[in-house]
Amino acid sequence: MAIIKNGVNGTVSGKAGSVVFVLTKTGNYVRSLPRVKEREPTPEQLLSRTRFKIVRSHISLLNAVINLGYKAYSYPKRAYDVAMSYNLNEALIKKEDGFVVDWQKFMIAKGSPNPITSYTMDFDQENQVLKITWEYDAYLEKKFDTGSYDSFLILYSAEDNGAEFPLLMNDSKNSLISGKQDVNIPEHTKEATYEVYIFFVKSYGGGNTDSLHLGKIKV
Repeated sequence: MAIIKNGVNGTVSGKAGSVVFVLTKTGNYVRSLPRVKEREPTPEQLLSRTRFKIVRSHISLLNAVINLGYKAYSYPKRAYDVAMSYNLNEALIKKEDGFVVDWQKFMIAKGSPNPITSYTMDFDQENQVLKITWEYDAYLEKKFDTGSYDSFLILYSAEDNGAEFPLLMNDSKNSLISGKQDVNIPEHTKEATYEVYIFFVKSYGGGNTDSLHLGKIKV
């Protein structure tokens, strides 16, 4: 801000817009403000930005699932922020030309241990239904009282963000102890690859299990 001393005929000092008024022994002068040079980002900064961009692109598309799967684990922080932090630290693999996501370590839900010990995936192409069956650890189920938790089966098209159906999940929900869950897959005009995850959520709010990556499926 520029200041005028002794009225309109007085001296001016300070900054106004892109200029600065300077008072010296020989008089009052106006100078342009020096340009601030933008520093080129360091290799470390570029690397950090790349990591952040990769994880953010997936977390943003999975946001509805993340809000459910991280709700209890992240409180009182935002589910989005906690999921970003966790996957930035745990789910990226450094390659010569950048980073790739380790989908087995990528977590769309955090909570108690996922009790599934073994599973099968079967895609019924005629009816466009993915069928999952599983066995579970009875000790973990009893310890965390997760037997009645609802199953959430998530299919995420990570390779092609322009897929017709980038995110799919089951409509009807079976319990953990039922040992099975189906999800209907709409017909595609082109082949899509999905990362398949499952986790379990308490029916009336509260806790949930970790997500478990079941593998990839092409449909």
